[in-house]
Amino acid sequence: MYKSLCFSVILGSIILHAAEWKNIPYYEKNFPIQGNKAALQERCKLDIKTPNRKGFPTLIWFHGGGLSRGGKFYPEHLDTTKIGVVAVNYRLSGKNVRHPDYIYDAAAAVSWVLNNIEKYGGDAKKIFVSGHSAGGYLTAMVALDKKYLKTFGHSPKELAGFYPVSGQMSTHFQILAERRKSDPGTPDFSIDDYAPLRHASADAPPMIFFCGDPAVEWPARVEENQLLAARLKYVYKHQEIKFISIPLAGHGGCLPPSIAIINRLLKRK
Repeated sequence: MYKSLCFSVILGSIILHAAEWKNIPYYEKNFPIQGNKAALQERCKLDIKTPNRKGFPTLIWFHGGGLSRGGKFYPEHLDTTKIGVVAVNYRLSGKNVRHPDYIYDAAAAVSWVLNNIEKYGGDAKKIFVSGHSAGGYLTAMVALDKKYLKTFGHSPKELAGFYPVSGQMSTHFQILAERRKSDPGTPDFSIDDYAPLRHASADAPPMIFFCGDPAVEWPARVEENQLLAARLKYVYKHQEIKFISIPLAGHGGCLPPSIAIINRLLKRK
């Protein structure tokens, strides 16, 4: 773990824009551990970039990659002079890792930020969670299935908002692929306990669902997100639920405009 400082020179003056901390382990000593410990020690780390001011809002960001690949990064189009950002690695599905290890990792990372962001100058009441694709799936699972954050002593209601971007709202296809190794009859679609759709309830926190255009997005991705948003808003009467489809954007193309919208929302906080 190390800290670095980012500077800009304006008219001969040095202005501190942000500080950055890299590779912080987020499983605290009192956090319960599930699954492969070696993979946890290798992967369960996060980076933090903070603005040069106090009380800033923070965005926790989960990368995509189908739950089986990828690594932490800061999303572009986020104004880090005003917004803190936490980029998270989690265990990846593979030989020694399977569900729900990575969902618990996501909840542990969120819990670490809730416990520690004020030490870095942030406001613990202004923490938002987002991610793209597999990261959007993890975002929605942590938001809607309360047992994951409860494991680490927290609740989704402590977060200011959840913004999944093109996340799968049925049971993730990688989870079904894991099951298929031992049960070839596993279907290619399911809405079970590992589906965010299964956990729609009156207790849901504020959420905005982002997707691309149904004509070019991942098949059924828009419809799944739209269905979950509609259930939360109209069945469970959540007025803080929104669904946003980015015109002409595909699965990856919806990410930059979605982050631009999230950036505007957080800068108002």
